[in-house]
Amino acid sequence: MSFLVHQPGPPLSAFVEYFYSPAGPMPYAAEKVMPAPCADLKINFGDAFRAWRTGGGQAEVLRDSWCMGLWDEYHTVAWPAAPDYVGVRFRPGGAFAVLGVEAHELSNRVVALDAVMGRFAEEVRERLYEANGPAARFLALETLLTGAIRRWPDASRIAPALKALADSHGHMHVGHLSSAAGISQKHLITLFNRMIGVPPKTLARLYRLQHVLDTVDIARPVIWTEVAQDHLYFDQAHFNKDFKRFTGHPPGEYLALRRRIATETPDHAGHTRLLRAG
Repeated sequence: MSFLVHQPGPPLSAFVEYFYSPAGPMPYAAEKVMPAPCADLKINFGDAFRAWRTGGGQAEVLRDSWCMGLWDEYHTVAWPAAPDYVGVRFRPGGAFAVLGVEAHELSNRVVALDAVMGRFAEEVRERLYEANGPAARFLALETLLTGAIRRWPDASRIAPALKALADSHGHMHVGHLSSAAGISQKHLITLFNRMIGVPPKTLARLYRLQHVLDTVDIARPVIWTEVAQDHLYFDQAHFNKDFKRFTGHPPGEYLALRRRIATETPDHAGHTRLLRAG
């Protein structure tokens, strides 16, 4: 399974990493989606998605357009048979700047876009529906979201801390981040909760997990104690706890599933945040 991807230009590129659209059906009917250090938006034109939180329970049915904030645990998605949507991967703080929503209101939640942006959400969906193909949809969405950007003076206050977290893959203490930003730890945490949706420590854990998933070589033997040490976890128990919360599996079980996916669907194996469910 592959995706068509578009990287927007300035000024939107400061807030959005890329747009994406599926190039065909997903190889598995349902997959676990690992958390990431970014918010996500989907504008859907096809059949509904179904999503479950960790632990199962009642499925949430997702039809038109919705936004997901930062999560600190995996969730499970049942894909439509013929997916037809445009997705937006925001940079940390991007949803706050573009959608104008307090980011903590999106954390661990799926929120309908019209609840966030009002009638503008329907305008976005209509404009993209009228566009001829993914490339035209990407350009129309870039124009619409660029016009929605809001400037917030406090964004520049946390920019050095965000860069330090990203560059270090989450290996930065909150005290160092507050020093980089030139503000107190308490003020930094307040701004992160408002603009990112989670405190700095949680964002650091998400960056660290993403780096683990992206750098583990499933074609070679993996010594998980070395992985934990290389990524500066306090000890193996802390690593195992975070890993299972984020992926739903102990490290060895996760590795076996990744290897199985690489055998069954090699083109899909590179999507390290997607894991076959069931």
